[in-house]
Amino acid sequence: MFPRSALVTASAVLLGAAAPAPTARERAEPFVSEAEQAIGVLRARLLQRLTEAMAQGGAAGAIDACSIEASRLAADVGATRGVALGRTGFRVRNPNNAPRAWAAAAVQAAAGKKASEVGLLVFDLGDRVGVLQPIPLGAMCLACHGARASLGADVAAALAARYPLDRAVDFAPGDLRGFFWAEVRKH
Repeated sequence: MFPRSALVTASAVLLGAAAPAPTARERAEPFVSEAEQAIGVLRARLLQRLTEAMAQGGAAGAIDACSIEASRLAADVGATRGVALGRTGFRVRNPNNAPRAWAAAAVQAAAGKKASEVGLLVFDLGDRVGVLQPIPLGAMCLACHGARASLGADVAAALAARYPLDRAVDFAPGDLRGFFWAEVRKH
């Protein structure tokens, strides 16, 4: 089976016409698909783990699980899928989640938007394709990322202990919390 662009090229040659060059998005599409699949796996595993932690130890337990396990989950999924993965935002909780250089301007431009206003963002990085997928703030997320004044005392204490420089609060349902990011090597 040939990619659609190869069929267009073959048809154009047979007809004696110049073949249209594939767009940058068309060239990146297989890599974007790989990134979206890897992000989907990470999202599902992280949500499952946070749901379990909330059931066992409430929101404060989820903070502990997130601070310890989220980066490991991203590394595990990335290694299995052959991509680099993580989370980022314009107000990060963990300084290690600061935006990558290629994503920084786009992440800052999305600050304060609703997740529904931001779509999948794709970047040609030369030998790689970078992808940012929005993370909407859901109802479960409010316990740790909602209005600072409404956080429970145990949550506030857990945040202060785990993330003394925390800036990832004061979000409302539907807000853009940040992004999952992926980098896929072109092959």
